[in-house]
Amino acid sequence: MNRQIWPAVFLSIGILLSSAQISAADTGKSMKDSIEPAVKNGGFKMDDFCIWCSSIVKVGDTYNMFASRWPGKYGLAGWTTYSECVRATSKNLLGPYTFQEVVLQKRPGHWDSARVHNVKIVKAGDKFVLYYISTANSTGYAEADAVTGPWTRSDKVAMPFSNPAPLVMPDLSIYCFGRKKNSDGDDIAQAYRAPTYKGPYTILNDGKNLLPGDDELEDPTIWWANNQFNVLVTDIGARATGVSKAGTQYFSKDGLHYQIVSTEPVFTHTITFDDKSSETYRRVERPFVYCDDKGAVIALFLACLPKSGPSYVVALPVDHYVPNNN
Repeated sequence: MNRQIWPAVFLSIGILLSSAQISAADTGKSMKDSIEPAVKNGGFKMDDFCIWCSSIVKVGDTYNMFASRWPGKYGLAGWTTYSECVRATSKNLLGPYTFQEVVLQKRPGHWDSARVHNVKIVKAGDKFVLYYISTANSTGYAEADAVTGPWTRSDKVAMPFSNPAPLVMPDLSIYCFGRKKNSDGDDIAQAYRAPTYKGPYTILNDGKNLLPGDDELEDPTIWWANNQFNVLVTDIGARATGVSKAGTQYFSKDGLHYQIVSTEPVFTHTITFDDKSSETYRRVERPFVYCDDKGAVIALFLACLPKSGPSYVVALPVDHYVPNNN
C-alpha cells in the first residue's frame, strides 16, 4: 500500500461527492475474469464440522486461517447456537489448511454470550486483532500479541452491526464496513471509523446505506487498491446482479459513496476446479480476498455448502487483480 495516500483519502471522508461525479465514474473491470479454477484439494475442511467465515493472516512462512466452526450434525443453522472461532494453518496460501486450535467460544454473561461468528483477523501494528459478532447487532474484538494468543476480549460491543470487514490504515486507525438491517427490513451497508482498534468507533454518513440505490448486501470483504476502498459482497437481494447471493463488487473513493463495478456476478453457486470438474452448491457465501504486499488480489476464499454434508472453505487463485476504474 502507498502510505502517503491514506491521509488524503481519509481527509476526504467527510466530503460529499456530487451526483455528477458519481455517475461519471468509469467502473472498469471486475475481479471475475482474474479468478482461476479452485484448488480441488485446497481450502479448509473438517470431518463432521461446518466451516464458515474464513480470513487469513500470514506470520513468517505460515498462513493462519481463522474461521467459524460448529458441529455438522446441526446443519447450517447450527451457527446460531454453536459457532466458535478456530485457527488452521498451511504453508501454502491455497491450502489445504490443518486445524490447530479453538480460539474463542461464546461467554455466558458477557456481550458475546450468543455465539462467536463472522470472524475477521487483521494485524494492527504489533497486535493481532480478531473481529467477530455475537448477535446481529453486536460486533466486538479480541486482541493478542501473538497469532497463537492468549486473546483478550473487548468488554463491550464496539459497533452495533454485523459482518464486519475491517481495514487497518498505516496510521493504525480503522475503517470497518459491515451490514445493518434498517427499519424497512433491508440489509444496508454501513461503515465506522476509529483512531485505533480500541475505538471509539464513529458511524459514517449518518448510518445511511453506502451502496447505490437500494442495493442490499451481506458478507463483505474489503481491501485497498487503486487509491480506493474495494468491497466484494454477496448480493442478498439480487438487486445488483439479478442473481440471489451472487458476488458483487463495489468501490469508493471516499469511503462514503460506493459504486458498482459490474452487474455481472463475480462468483455464483457453481465453482470450477483445477481438475476440470465443477460443483453447484446450495450456498456460496462469505468471500474473503487475500492481497499481496502491493495490494493485488491473489486469492479468493468462499464458504460453500454442498448438496449433502457439512460446509467447507474453497480456495481459488486470483491472477494479481487490481481494479482499473478511474
